[in-house]
Amino acid sequence: MYLNYFKTEICQPDDNPPIGIVLGAKKDELLMEYAMDGISNQLFAARYQLYLPNKEELQAQLNYIIDNQ
Repeated sequence: MYLNYFKTEICQPDDNPPIGIVLGAKKDELLMEYAMDGISNQLFAARYQLYLPNKEELQAQLNYIIDNQ
């Protein structure tokens, strides 16, 4: 929902479309249908986890990705 808001209210005409990460605690197809309405980008499920990582784990993963590109 925030991506659609950002695209409509914040983006300038020469901006690229916004991108985002969907984090959820449970599967909710109806919520995803509304949240992704009008977004034509391909969607991929990268990983399913039963818990969300803490800030340090997220930062470590981000650093790993950046260092190995």
